[in-house]
Amino acid sequence: MKKVIIDTDIGGDIDDALAVALALNSPELDVIGITTVFENTLLRAKLAKKLLQVFNRSDIPVIKGVEKPIINDWDRSLIPPQVRAVREEIEVNENINAVDFIVEKIMNSAEPVTLITIGPLTNIAGAIIKEPGLKDKTRVYMMGGMYSQAFPEWNIYCDPEAGRVVFDSGIPITMVGLDVTLKCKLGKKSLDKIFNFNSERTKFLSELIRIWQEGDESRFPILHDPLAVAALINPSLVRRENMHIKVETRGEFTRGVTVVADIPYGERKGDSSVDVSVDVDSDRFIQFFLERILK
Repeated sequence: MKKVIIDTDIGGDIDDALAVALALNSPELDVIGITTVFENTLLRAKLAKKLLQVFNRSDIPVIKGVEKPIINDWDRSLIPPQVRAVREEIEVNENINAVDFIVEKIMNSAEPVTLITIGPLTNIAGAIIKEPGLKDKTRVYMMGGMYSQAFPEWNIYCDPEAGRVVFDSGIPITMVGLDVTLKCKLGKKSLDKIFNFNSERTKFLSELIRIWQEGDESRFPILHDPLAVAALINPSLVRRENMHIKVETRGEFTRGVTVVADIPYGERKGDSSVDVSVDVDSDRFIQFFLERILK
């Protein structure tokens, strides 16, 4: 089993909850903690704890993380929509923060701990700044970025400075970006399988999906974050290429863009710490995802 910490902005897009569910239903992974990041991390932590309750995994700690990006401001009034599914009072221990938790768990573990990052990278950057030794003790499976065009993907765009810290750190990164995740959309038949499965777990996931749909039944989830989880469990689902990636932090139109910094006429030497996902077996991945979720 691979020890993992999941760092998430659960509660906005539905893919975070689906990714956590996939991880919890995968015996290859030992989830030793969930940390929340970006805007109202307390409510995000309560939703994560509720999801763990439904999956009978309340033993997994949920730690509130950093709300404010390094430079950008944030919406202090934001209430993540899916928090509506939490109807009881849920307590979150605020005596420990996500940065300290990440550092302590990784640095004191006898086994490698992998970070699955499916939100903005503020917590991870904070941990790297606090403990540069993380570079030699962990690896990152990241949903974030895009290499094939200059588009600022959400997780990087929300905190480009944090993204730059992480990509420049030398930590081994598997980047699962929009280049591959946009090919992984659930269709109606797949979504109906989740809606009709009728377990306590799928009932809760179905409620979260319907909240996210906002009454539009033609809105189908794109499995951005679940693909990052699946790439760790089954590396054969994605094809990777080694690239030097930089995060643009100052461009008027390109702030938050993940830039391929390899020399166009040079030969790639494979000496970057970043492996970028360039293709995905989407049909096989979606089948894998449904098999794991529907149990």
